[in-house]
Amino acid sequence: MSDFNSALDPDAYLFIELIDQLGITTWSTRYEFYPDDEYGTLLYDAPNRAMQIYWSEILARAHLASATAILRSRQWIEAMRVSVMAPNLLSFAASFRGLLESAADSSTALESVPLTLARDHTDLLRALAGKAQSEIHLNPELEDRLIHYASARRLTKAELQAAPTSHKAQKVRDYINVLENGRVIDVIPCYQALCDLTHPGASSVGMWLHQIDEHTYEIRANQDKEAIDYFLAEYRETFVELLFFAFNPALVTLRILNYFPLKSLHTAALNKWDMSRVPIWEKCINLMDT
Repeated sequence: MSDFNSALDPDAYLFIELIDQLGITTWSTRYEFYPDDEYGTLLYDAPNRAMQIYWSEILARAHLASATAILRSRQWIEAMRVSVMAPNLLSFAASFRGLLESAADSSTALESVPLTLARDHTDLLRALAGKAQSEIHLNPELEDRLIHYASARRLTKAELQAAPTSHKAQKVRDYINVLENGRVIDVIPCYQALCDLTHPGASSVGMWLHQIDEHTYEIRANQDKEAIDYFLAEYRETFVELLFFAFNPALVTLRILNYFPLKSLHTAALNKWDMSRVPIWEKCINLMDT
């Protein structure tokens, strides 16, 4: 089982291959954002133009979040593969844990984004055409969610006073709860086992020891492969479900962006994907048909 690909569920292997075929690592999409001070004036003087800029930037932030979410999770998977081939249990555990946290973060940030864009697509198309209704149509919750994804971090004491709420990182446990509430199989014991290796805990000591009898131990290195094989077998289903949380909200968001006239944010290849078994995509289609 030292070959990572052969250890994967066949559906997981095919899913990762499909993602790689999107060629995201070759993208060079550029995002430009209007200066806040100038935007405030524009909002007062030319609200239609302000709404056009606002929603163009929201869609750009949605694309940025989706693309980077896919790239980040895919890189954690690649780190897992390299660790399996080495084999290196500690780097494998750190990479698996990184994927788990990345999946939780991406899902938290993006789960409601495609649904919101689908629900409001008619108003957004009007705003993007510079023909918004007379009232100002903002979505601060969506905006904060996307800014939080891109900008949230651990802040210094000095930064805490001035930084907006969207820049303050959530606790990791809050993200893991997203996966637990989403009923990802065995996600808590998996995460605890990975943390015990990476923090470090007893597991990162025991991996170097072999118990001969109740009172006798000896140093025995090179047990990495056996332990990695155990993780890949024990948490096989957990890994598959993590892929859905890591990638599906981002992929559906990119697919929804194809419906808007900002061609630099389009991912044409996704139009050929059959997403009929992805629940969030079905919800989006229903919203756009109403």
